[in-house]
Amino acid sequence: MSTETQHKHKKHNSDTVQLILGILVGVLVGCIVWFVISRLKFIRFLIKGEKNESLAIFSLLIKNPKDLAFLEKEGGLALLKIIGRGGCGVVYKANLPGRNGMEIAIKKITLPLNVEELSQEDSKPLNQRMRQIRSEIRTVGLIRHRNLLPLLAHVPRPDCHYLVYEYMKNGSLQDVLQQVSQGRRELDWLAPYKIALGVAVGLEYLHMHNIPRIIHRDIKPANVLLDDEMETRIADFGLSKAIPEANTHFSTSNVVGTVGYLDPTYYQTFQFTEKCDIYSFGVLLGVLMMGKFPTDEFFQHTDEMNLVGWMRNITRSEDPKRAIDPQLMGNGYEKQILLVLKIAYYCTLDNPKERPDSKNARCMLSDIKH
Repeated sequence: MSTETQHKHKKHNSDTVQLILGILVGVLVGCIVWFVISRLKFIRFLIKGEKNESLAIFSLLIKNPKDLAFLEKEGGLALLKIIGRGGCGVVYKANLPGRNGMEIAIKKITLPLNVEELSQEDSKPLNQRMRQIRSEIRTVGLIRHRNLLPLLAHVPRPDCHYLVYEYMKNGSLQDVLQQVSQGRRELDWLAPYKIALGVAVGLEYLHMHNIPRIIHRDIKPANVLLDDEMETRIADFGLSKAIPEANTHFSTSNVVGTVGYLDPTYYQTFQFTEKCDIYSFGVLLGVLMMGKFPTDEFFQHTDEMNLVGWMRNITRSEDPKRAIDPQLMGNGYEKQILLVLKIAYYCTLDNPKERPDSKNARCMLSDIKH
């Protein structure tokens, strides 16, 4: 081959490579521009309360908005499996087209018909649901952390809103603990310890590292999800509040949360701080280590009549091991479990100022040899 021919061949190859690179860069820039525009639309929706009628993507895991087109159709969820129900809506499981069958969870939040004709009293539930949607987007739609369940997308329709999340294979901690209590599943000491530490790490990020600080306000087993490796993801930020840097607390006209996990000082003063989440976290630690829920009938037959009071008294008694879940006994980790219960005790102290913050709670858990 002559030198001139080789030169032409190399030039042709170089032009081809440059063309391919140009196309790839163009596609990438297009995706990024579309992604940024999508998020900017939602910033206007969040800040100004503007009506939003278009799909918003919050994660590059969804590269093509057409993958969610089925949600914009009537009856788009008809063939999907229901995996959960709550006060806010129904949760479905689906496989994302074009992503090798990536599993997603879709929360459907239904809106009343004829919204414009609702009375002021009837519109309160609607306003509450819209606040919950905005709270989800302000938090896990815009921030990322390994212990928070990320919001992937939001699809609005005239009659409902769809919130799209990563699917968590092991469901909620509530589901897992119920399976354990029914003898359908076993957990060794390391599993609940790992779950507890994951929740502590997530709370530390929300309370101390994110700007603005975020108070979840509904920490409980049902809002702790577990992926296929039993890694913790804090979920359901519908009741969460962002706290400005200058504020030490936030006042409210009504108390929200779940009975048994609510900080008593919150419903006594109508003021909440990060220490309200810490109290709920302390209750959750007790549930994990004792194998009992705050609503269990067991506590109705005790002098204390509640989980926190019973846990405090037993852990300070001559035989604190009585508090440990029998299924966690006999493996040589009783000392570590009692240390976790001691942290639960500190987290649920009556005076919020005496409770540890989320960083100290995480450090105390991390220091336990496991």
